[in-house]
Amino acid sequence: MAEQEGGARREGDLLMTEKKKFGIRSLSAQLDSAPAETEEVAATTAAQKRVSSPINSPALTTRGKRQQRIYLDLPVSKIKVECDLIEIDPKLCVASPLNKRIQTLLSPDDHAVQQLLRSIREEGQRDPVLVRQLKKPAGEQQYEVIYGTRRRYVAELLAEAGEGGGLLKAWYCDQITDADAKRLADSENDDRQDISSWERAMYFARLRAEQPQVTLEVLAGIEGVDRTLAGKYLKLAELPEDVVLLVASPVAISLRAGLDIQKALAALAPTARKQIVREFAEQPRFEDGVALLKALRSAAIKPKKSRTPQAWDIVDVQGRKRAVIGAHRSNKGQYKVDLFELTERQIKAVEEAIRAALKL
Repeated sequence: MAEQEGGARREGDLLMTEKKKFGIRSLSAQLDSAPAETEEVAATTAAQKRVSSPINSPALTTRGKRQQRIYLDLPVSKIKVECDLIEIDPKLCVASPLNKRIQTLLSPDDHAVQQLLRSIREEGQRDPVLVRQLKKPAGEQQYEVIYGTRRRYVAELLAEAGEGGGLLKAWYCDQITDADAKRLADSENDDRQDISSWERAMYFARLRAEQPQVTLEVLAGIEGVDRTLAGKYLKLAELPEDVVLLVASPVAISLRAGLDIQKALAALAPTARKQIVREFAEQPRFEDGVALLKALRSAAIKPKKSRTPQAWDIVDVQGRKRAVIGAHRSNKGQYKVDLFELTERQIKAVEEAIRAALKL
């Protein structure tokens, strides 16, 4: 009896050790291996898949009746946390301020948005976003999207169109700190390589505004770039958003093109700059920053319309035009006189009047 109890105790200790070591993954594996559910286990196992956190930390999800979960390695806190899969109304979510993507730049006309929209329509949302509870809920908004803000935007578009079930798939965790959220968002966006130079520039500018005492060298070190590049980003941040919106996608504006656009705009007078941007906004969006730059340079050197030469009309008492005196279009100081329906006597009188005026 004592030997059986000892064996049971050792078996229980072993089980607890394995559970502590592997958490949900080990527990899921034990539940999946229950002999009474052979067919269900086979179906569940076939549906299992590998997923990775933004820092390439594998975790196992199981498509079954139980709550789907993953383990996520927090890059700053250095702990593993559990994330539950939930489905929420995208309107209840707001993009995290720690995410570099600028939401006002998202547009149904954006090529990347169109691709994602087409993919989700055809295959559904394969990659859940990552959310945490808002620290200070505002109105209906309850969740903060750490990464996947473009997926949230597309889910909202589909919901407004009555497609896709109107819900957003998300990994939810309430243990993610601000430092972890920032690192996770940066890593996800860097992996996807679709955060534009201008969005990075605006992020640099926001950091500088929040910490004005921080030197450029320190700011560059925080973001892992050199001082020169950090300075270029801060300069690019001066480019107005309404100019960025002239291009189909902000990703299509490279750092170099953005700085050149900024320089071309700065060379224009304020009134001319506003007029050109207003005219461009009424046209189809430019394909990329280079196309916008060419158009700006062309508009800047466009010859001004010559002013209509001044002219004097001479009419009789009946309102009929009898003579026109006008300036020459190209030869400054030269004038011409057009006479209408005059007799030879009248023409002679005009000639004498001209001679008298010129003292000839």
